[in-house]
Amino acid sequence: MSLYKTQALVLRSKEYAEADCLLTLLTRKKGKVRAIAKGVRKPTSRLRGGVQLFTLNEMLLYEGKSLDIVTQSQCLEGFTFLQESIGSMTAASYWAELLDSLTPEGEVDSEVFNLALAGFHIICLEARELIIHGLEIKLLSLLGYNPLMDTCVSCGEPLRIQEKIAFSTDLGGVLCSSCIQKDSLYFTREVMQVWQQMLRMDLGKLNRIKISGQGMTILDRVIEDFLYTQLGHPLKSRPILKMML
Repeated sequence: MSLYKTQALVLRSKEYAEADCLLTLLTRKKGKVRAIAKGVRKPTSRLRGGVQLFTLNEMLLYEGKSLDIVTQSQCLEGFTFLQESIGSMTAASYWAELLDSLTPEGEVDSEVFNLALAGFHIICLEARELIIHGLEIKLLSLLGYNPLMDTCVSCGEPLRIQEKIAFSTDLGGVLCSSCIQKDSLYFTREVMQVWQQMLRMDLGKLNRIKISGQGMTILDRVIEDFLYTQLGHPLKSRPILKMML
């Protein structure tokens, strides 16, 4: 077994056996990995403070056949502000579930790791619906799931300014008026422009984006259905988050 050292975000933690924990980690050097922290639930464990949920840690791990083994861990950031708000904690839970669901194991991507870390930072400060949608859209884009919006995803024709448009989650993009199908989702140019703004803007500036109440409802529905299409299952924490925000 080889030994490696890396920064790691703890996305999931599950009790295992008498005193162990199974962890899902998003690491800077190895991408997403599954690991075990042995004996961590014992009161005397030195690992206890370095494997808490939604924390950034400097970890030393042995690379195993099915699970890596955490041998040392030091907490770098605890995101303590999450503990002060149920809304922020719920948003962090959703962000972790989204990262775990979309990112493949063992694929190193520094941009995804940086976005994941920045996401926890901004959720600590402001867990608004607009921020969450910005994180969703940016993550989808980094992982290659960015829908086509410059032209019709079905026929390839440019979208005319005044024409009615819709969104196809199956095809992955916007449909022109000639290609709208019965199961297409209602979509507007306002929402399309907001989506494109979110891709371009820094996370810290997302709260400057203006969107109508109807636009926010449409954006939420399209993202939810698009995620379902890509994953093949709903995200468990998303309905809870929608009630909290």
